[in-house]
Amino acid sequence: MTAPLARSVTVGERRFSTGWLAFWGCVIALLGVSFAVQPGLFVDQAVSGLVYGMILVLVTLGLSIILGLLGVVNFAHGSLFMLGAYLTFHAMTVWGLPFYVTLLLVPIGVGIVGVVMERLVLQHVYDENPLIGFLATFGLALMLEEAIRAVWGSSPLTVDVPVELATGVDLLVTSVARFRLFTVALATVTVIGVYLLITRTNFGLSVRAGVLDREMAEFLGVNMPVRFVLVFFLGTAIAGLGGVLRGAEITMDLGMGQSMVILAFVVVVIGGVGSLFGSVVAGIIVGETMYLTPTVLRSLSILTGVEALEIQAVGGIMPYLVMIGVLLVRPRGLFGQEGFLE
Repeated sequence: MTAPLARSVTVGERRFSTGWLAFWGCVIALLGVSFAVQPGLFVDQAVSGLVYGMILVLVTLGLSIILGLLGVVNFAHGSLFMLGAYLTFHAMTVWGLPFYVTLLLVPIGVGIVGVVMERLVLQHVYDENPLIGFLATFGLALMLEEAIRAVWGSSPLTVDVPVELATGVDLLVTSVARFRLFTVALATVTVIGVYLLITRTNFGLSVRAGVLDREMAEFLGVNMPVRFVLVFFLGTAIAGLGGVLRGAEITMDLGMGQSMVILAFVVVVIGGVGSLFGSVVAGIIVGETMYLTPTVLRSLSILTGVEALEIQAVGGIMPYLVMIGVLLVRPRGLFGQEGFLE
């Protein structure tokens, strides 16, 4: 590299770094102003964004595992998430099971449904064009949605969380339900557990090896079909867990699966395809921007007296604006790199 070219690259990198520092400085300043103007609302929305972000992480984690390890774009993942929510209602309301038992059994049930899907349909499209797998899972998603409608109807449903999780925790400027903190804690433990399973165990290493060179792995005695089934079970069970937690917090409806899977794909793109860490970071970013952006704009509206700044619906478009911004700067996503899971 010639000296003038090297100098131009250095100047470009310096300007890029300065631009990012200025951007994050503005973001932090806006958040600080919003907290100063409405501390209670700011903290409440920040917690809501974190909770929603962690639910997104759970859904995206399963989606990313299946996509990264099996190469299948599982559009039915949102329907499996919704199935977890509706099974929660059935288990607690019809069967009378305690919430904690439901929390254990429903993800297993959703995982079994996922395995049936994998065995009957998806195992036949692993080596085909990805579009074929996408269309197959799209059809499965429609079938699951209609099955849920047939069993539970189209009316919104709710369940009651345990009393000890329904009470609030005082955070000085506001009060937050314990169930929300429970959701964040359980999602964090799940993410750590999955990361350790994929990267630190013989099972995870054998699956990764099989994806990179299936013939060689099978030649060495690795039973790849069984491992792929287990991976699909794991990914769909995590989606079921997210459905349990989300269904216990909000009113369930037939649109929750579709909206969640669309956002999950957005999170995968932002974080980087195949990157588990990227999915976690992107999920939290999406959740926080959805909830905090309207709060920041409301605070600015109060400070400036400009009512036009208070745009409540802006939260719904923030994931897509973030995705566009990330792709313009880094087309592979925040942590998407060439190679497996990194």
